[in-house]
Amino acid sequence: MKIKSAAGLLAALLLAACGEKKEEIVPYSGPSDHWNAQRVPRSLQCAACHPEQFRAWSGSDHAWAWRETSPELDGQPFHGQQKQAHGSGVTFRTARNGTLQITDSESGRVFDVHSVLGRTPLVQYLVKGEDGGLHTPSAAWDTLRREWFDVFEDDARLAKEGNARRKVGEWGHWLGRGMNWNSQCAWCHMTRFRKNYDEKSDRFASTREEPGVTCLQCHKAADTPAEDGCLVAKADRKLSATQNHDNCATCHARREEMDGDFTVGDSFDEHFRLELPTLAGIFYPNGMQQDEDYCETGLRLSKMGAAGVTCLDCHDPHTAKLKLPQEDNSLCLRCHADGTPVNGKPTPIIDPAAHGPCPAGSKGARCVECHMPESPYMARDPRRDHSFNSPDPQMSLELGIPNACTMCHKDIDDKRAAELVQQAFPAQKTAAQRARTRAVAAAQQGRGKAEDLLAAYRAETIPAWRATLLELLACVPPADETRAAAAEAARDASPMVRAAAARLLGEEALPLVDDPCKLVRRAAGWPLVDRLVRSGSHPRTLSELRATAHFQADQPTGAMQLAILAAAEGKQDEAIAQYERAVRLDPASLVARMDYAVYLDSLGRPAQALGPMLQCAELAPDNAEVKYRIGLLLAELQRWDAALAAYAQALKQQPNHLPTRTQRIEILRYLGRTEEAQKEMQEYRALLQAEKQFPVTQP
Repeated sequence: MKIKSAAGLLAALLLAACGEKKEEIVPYSGPSDHWNAQRVPRSLQCAACHPEQFRAWSGSDHAWAWRETSPELDGQPFHGQQKQAHGSGVTFRTARNGTLQITDSESGRVFDVHSVLGRTPLVQYLVKGEDGGLHTPSAAWDTLRREWFDVFEDDARLAKEGNARRKVGEWGHWLGRGMNWNSQCAWCHMTRFRKNYDEKSDRFASTREEPGVTCLQCHKAADTPAEDGCLVAKADRKLSATQNHDNCATCHARREEMDGDFTVGDSFDEHFRLELPTLAGIFYPNGMQQDEDYCETGLRLSKMGAAGVTCLDCHDPHTAKLKLPQEDNSLCLRCHADGTPVNGKPTPIIDPAAHGPCPAGSKGARCVECHMPESPYMARDPRRDHSFNSPDPQMSLELGIPNACTMCHKDIDDKRAAELVQQAFPAQKTAAQRARTRAVAAAQQGRGKAEDLLAAYRAETIPAWRATLLELLACVPPADETRAAAAEAARDASPMVRAAAARLLGEEALPLVDDPCKLVRRAAGWPLVDRLVRSGSHPRTLSELRATAHFQADQPTGAMQLAILAAAEGKQDEAIAQYERAVRLDPASLVARMDYAVYLDSLGRPAQALGPMLQCAELAPDNAEVKYRIGLLLAELQRWDAALAAYAQALKQQPNHLPTRTQRIEILRYLGRTEEAQKEMQEYRALLQAEKQFPVTQP
């Protein structure tokens, strides 16, 4: 029964909830085709006293985050249409009984549609999988063009990696665990969602309180009504701007969920780990969004986010729309016209007419076109970048980072754009930002240098960037000042910075195991898990590590964490079972197999460890690290010629892989092949000098 036909139920709820205020209540009568009034009883009680807010919410994307199927809305997409998407041929039809059905050509299975996600510009459909969870095909319905399309059709990175086609049984196939809605998406589409994954049965029995993102997802309900009859807890009415923002960030962020315990008013960093621009292909080196990144990381990397600007400074909390127009810059000029302070810090005053190179009244004269360029995600969903970078075509020329100039002006190239920007902003202070971007780009590509990252770190004031630079420092050969910088960062006010310091400090991060923030305790605890288990010390942190591992046990990461814990406890059979489960959950993953092989080797089983490493070689025949590790195992088994052959393959794929050359030299010396060892040593020295990262010494 839809709301428009449920006036009696709605009126009864409104009157019952409001008592003496009933004469003031105007029953909700807005759009209603997308959800059922009987499914949101508690939010309807909110509508009794807050009808305007309820009406605003009812038409928002939050209200449309999940809905039941509708003949009116879903008839055209399921009129016998077909689409090839991400390796699967899928057919969409309506059965005679009115049930919407999706047929997967590769497996031959027919699924009844369970429910629907989103409203515009695209809609996705959910079906039940064998694991009790919900899954969505890679094909989505374009509500504007009225056609099916592949949400990965423009994913050049996947195509480059050879992953554009996903097979049945793989983690990334639409019926695989990587596309399981309960695990990956549901928290942001349901109110008070609980995953309820059972490890033994490998099944989901998920629950939610209300469909879509309703009042209860953003407001903490009281156990009993307050004196004024309000169902919202008094504490909720006193939330700070940061607390409200953190609630938004739980969904509008690319993040790792550490547990399912977040409630309104909690700190984001107590329950989530934010993704930072440390990996190539996720964020551009200047912090701009590249993959499916949402808003929070970019905002934290920006000067605005660091100054305390939050979601609700610009967006209405109930409609989620902008509070003021962006077309005439009135939204931005609300602060930048007169220097309105943010958290006591003055805002730079900007005159758009004098600031930008594009003529007044043009599209390019809008602040957002330069500082929040729009890019399509999920192939057809345009979203604005929230890192508030200034266009820098010079970085496009050097590093391939997009810039707003050529994203808008298709008739000029990056070289010409760089010349024009230099002319328009001759005094622009870009040296520090460019140095940071270059250092991050090199580190993302595995060519990072500690001195460059340290210089950028010392010049940086934004916590999210400081955390990023520290995490990248953990992946490059250290400089003399690296540990001192990490030790200082361990006392930083930002939990993100302290967590990054913990990863960099490793064994020396023990004091951070008792940090006030769970994000930091977890970052410090995992590298020390063997020590924590043996000593029985720091029980809170160890308990949190276990809880996170069990919460994430539906994914390969969680299975590997459980394997690490079991190994620390000396439970070899359990550790092996968890590693094998991680491999089953993601058969195409190198990481799970490599870690499994390392564990088997640590048990003194190199011959057994060789199996998963050879499987890695089949999955990634051009991966030098895999060939190097195979060589190590063969050498341990004293199969010298085979080990040298594996090392030779590794060097053919990556000539500057120094550990491989070191091992080859050692084996050649051991076998008495002196001339070959000397030749290898000469090449080794030449590489060291070229890299200029280490002193030239014998291995």
